[in-house]
Amino acid sequence: MATEEMKAKRLENFLDRAFRLDKRITRPSKGEYYTLTRAEVKGNSQKELSVLKKRIEQAIDIFFKQDLSYETQENLKIILSLNAQAKSSNDIVDVIDRGLVFTQQFK
Repeated sequence: MATEEMKAKRLENFLDRAFRLDKRITRPSKGEYYTLTRAEVKGNSQKELSVLKKRIEQAIDIFFKQDLSYETQENLKIILSLNAQAKSSNDIVDVIDRGLVFTQQFK
């Protein structure tokens, strides 16, 4: 099982792949994930969740602007849909894990 540190690092890595392609977005940080998990413990994570979902959506949009295979485009659409449905940090981790697989070419 992955630790919170590993989950946060994977989120940072995914967002960093997009950041390298488009420097106009905010530089990613592991703290974004920690902020979400702390808010979940307190019971009011909607604001942090929506911020993080928006960041992931921005990253996916950046990937779509690249020269991608049809298969990668379809997989990114699935990830975009999963991101929109995410309701917790565990859902975000699932989105990120899939996203890291499909964005290997931008590593």
